[in-house]
Amino acid sequence: MSQRINFRPMPALAAFGVIGLLAMSNGCSSNDGGGGAPASCNGLDTSAQAQATIKAYGEAAGRLQAKAAEVEGKWLAVCNAMNKDLGEDSSKGTAKEACAILNARVKKALQAGAQVKLDVQASCQADLKAQASCEGSCKVEASCDVKAQCEPGKLVVECNGSCDAQCDVRAPSVTCTGKCDGACKSDIAVACEGQCNGECTAPTWEGTCEAGCTANFSGTCGGTCNGKCDGKDSSAQCDGKCEGTCTANASGSCKAQCTGTFKGGCKAECKGSCSASGGVSCNGKCEGTCSYAPGKADCQGECHGTCSAAVSPPQCTGKLNCSGSAECHESCQASASANVECSSEATLVVEGDAKLFTTINAHIDDIKAAFALTFALKEPVLNLAGKTVESFKAIGDIGLQNAACFASSLELAAKASVSINVSVQASASVQGSASGG
Repeated sequence: MSQRINFRPMPALAAFGVIGLLAMSNGCSSNDGGGGAPASCNGLDTSAQAQATIKAYGEAAGRLQAKAAEVEGKWLAVCNAMNKDLGEDSSKGTAKEACAILNARVKKALQAGAQVKLDVQASCQADLKAQASCEGSCKVEASCDVKAQCEPGKLVVECNGSCDAQCDVRAPSVTCTGKCDGACKSDIAVACEGQCNGECTAPTWEGTCEAGCTANFSGTCGGTCNGKCDGKDSSAQCDGKCEGTCTANASGSCKAQCTGTFKGGCKAECKGSCSASGGVSCNGKCEGTCSYAPGKADCQGECHGTCSAAVSPPQCTGKLNCSGSAECHESCQASASANVECSSEATLVVEGDAKLFTTINAHIDDIKAAFALTFALKEPVLNLAGKTVESFKAIGDIGLQNAACFASSLELAAKASVSINVSVQASASVQGSASGG
């Protein structure tokens, strides 16, 4: 199995997919008292840019470490829950231990000839207003022309008027005629080069069909398997690999149209929900972020150009080419990422292990939510953990208290980094492809 990720830095949109199962890390928790800057950062003179910038770094480190611990808790819960459903040990107290148990179970299935594929499509976006407030506190605009120094194409403003460029609107479900990062839901069949949840017009498919498969099926069958079950003649329920036809809950590959609810890869028209990495053309309801073409008259979202009624200062969602301001800018982006919101879709195919399919499918919502948050946090966490005190000394005199603030903040960033790194590595082990648990 392989892993596929397409990631764009926060707070811009992020979309990514994975084939396999993701697990989480090592049980660390935040010690900063709730996700803010360490106590050693209290009393800093935020009227001085160097001190204000270090405090912004401390707040970002605290918030991301707390968020990483929260995501870790999600993986502990979901791995223990799946272990319980599979009849395995569900008493472990850390995500690393719990997901190692699940890893062993998945490896056992793979060694017996089963196949497991999980494709997660997600879009995540941080709070642009939170970033603006943070950058205002360390005076980015006062020392840097954000419009002039921002990476081309990365300047965004919160808008409530007309926008002369691309307009990104995010809501639980918005009417969309453009590109949708998330899931586009339509009452009519639309072209879908991605994951379809509904009806796919393709005569062949790979995914899950509640109505079963009537021709050339290979996979896991939740109904009656007519043909072969693990290589033996079958006309009954099959707990292993079914080859032939399946009357219900067919998960695998099929060479006949799915006449019931479908979840999986569709290279034809999809009636229902369509999602894909990088966005799909949408003419319906977008659950995620809808990107309209330039010229939208009523942009109530993020405008990638000039807005007639801006509701926040322009923010740079890419690289900012100002030495002192860039440090604060990165910290504020990271802080905003700790408040990230994600929407996601997942498609599961398990061939040859009905119990494993039922278990993963039962917890699919928790899995896809934890996966989306893990990779939304990965880049900002690793960026913070790679900072050195010299970066802040270049802005101005930081003094002993600032140095103490930085040291405490770096410790929090390092804890968050360990957690995120272990979680990403654990994704391979839970797929059953790692050498150890």
